[in-house]
Amino acid sequence: MKNLIALCMMVIGLAASVSAETLRPGDAIRLTLRGVSAEEQQKINGEYTVGDDGRVSLPLLDHLVRASGLSPNGFARAVEKSYKDGGIYASPAIDVVALKGQQATGAVISVGGHVKRAGQVPFRQGMTVIQALDAAGGRDSFGGRNVLLLRDSRQYCLDFKQLTHKSITLRANDTLQVEMKAALIDRWKGSDKAVRALMPN
Repeated sequence: MKNLIALCMMVIGLAASVSAETLRPGDAIRLTLRGVSAEEQQKINGEYTVGDDGRVSLPLLDHLVRASGLSPNGFARAVEKSYKDGGIYASPAIDVVALKGQQATGAVISVGGHVKRAGQVPFRQGMTVIQALDAAGGRDSFGGRNVLLLRDSRQYCLDFKQLTHKSITLRANDTLQVEMKAALIDRWKGSDKAVRALMPN
């Protein structure tokens, strides 16, 4: 009987340990890339946060990588596969450490153009376009409806008059640029197709 109880306690303890090592939304992680040049490592190495949807935005990838439910080691393998499948790195070696109880440091949103306080605002998980602009004091008197979102070397044009555009969730290190209001008719210069890529599936 004692042996059975001891066995049950070991199983419970192991399950708790596995659960504690599983990544969840809001967790901070430190990712290190090896097997490539130092210059390439600098593009990737850093601290990241698992998003509310359980995924992580990483440099050079055009999709988010699922982390929720995976161990740090399992997530590292998923990241390696993503970089290989994308033809970005041939043989990447990824190390991931979970920073339990910590927030990723240094993550910001850069806000510029026609806002009242251009500069960097601290990024927080779930931050939207309008929240980032509000953190920069909002648009100034010359601010137009076209807001450029720069992400991973790509540019998207958002329409400030569209609630769905203002509610788009940002990623750490995104850049927002508010363009000047047109002299005659302030038309939106973007496309619905491009913006749909930013919407949650």
